[in-house]
Amino acid sequence: MSNATPSAPFAGVADEQRLRSILYRGAASAFLFALPIIVFLLIWETTVRLGWINATILPSPSNIARRAWVLLDPADPAKSILLTHIVVSLWRALSSFALACVLAIPMGLFLGLNRTAYLIASPLLSLLLPLPAVAWAPIFLVIFGQGDITIIAVCFLGAFFPILYSTIQGVRAIGRHSLWVVRSMGASRFDIFRRVLLPGALPALISGLKLGMAHSWRTLVAAEMLAALTHGLGFMIFAARSYMDVSTMFVGIVCLALIGLLIERGVFGSLEALTIHRWHGNGKVGSHR
Repeated sequence: MSNATPSAPFAGVADEQRLRSILYRGAASAFLFALPIIVFLLIWETTVRLGWINATILPSPSNIARRAWVLLDPADPAKSILLTHIVVSLWRALSSFALACVLAIPMGLFLGLNRTAYLIASPLLSLLLPLPAVAWAPIFLVIFGQGDITIIAVCFLGAFFPILYSTIQGVRAIGRHSLWVVRSMGASRFDIFRRVLLPGALPALISGLKLGMAHSWRTLVAAEMLAALTHGLGFMIFAARSYMDVSTMFVGIVCLALIGLLIERGVFGSLEALTIHRWHGNGKVGSHR
């Protein structure tokens, strides 16, 4: 006890220094990430203000921000046009992504563990995986007509195949010797899944989830342009084209980019921190960017 007491203040100082170091690295990383974007926006703003670029075709960032403020309508958020478009698009994208996860992950686990089933399904997957999901949009329009079902179906296909393929490859990358050793020690199927399959396949699985969400989010824009009846960011961009409202088009594009960034770095970044970094050290999952 006598040796532990004097060291307590030093432990507190070490913890404080470690916290400061983490905060400093986080702030430095955020600054380095934002710096190229800020420089790009300043150059863009300057060239438009100097008249080097036609503001009718390419409005300045400040004009886009003012238009976004008008569409956002902070005085009455419940009636905000922009928020309505964002919420509807998020609902469609997340619904299709969740459905893709529910179907693709169990199917990927099965095909990854069952060699015969994989050999049968592999040619079909090789045929369908490179096919853009939006190519199915006209087919779904004929079957379901315009509306949410067509949009969600197209986005579902955009997310399904990357998640399925990554899950299969993640499971197949686990050595069969590891599974055999765990089975020989009397582990149950649940223990094998929890202690071997899930940690081993997780890097590939999260990479597939990232790719699936990115594909679904990109596909959403085209699907909403073709099939949306009233709302959605893709619908907003396409409708603004009819009135040559370029500022509104850019507001939609900026919203799509920012939401995609928040999903990747916020949602999947946190998921990596809770899983990959915990089980696999500091290794990062492959990014789609």
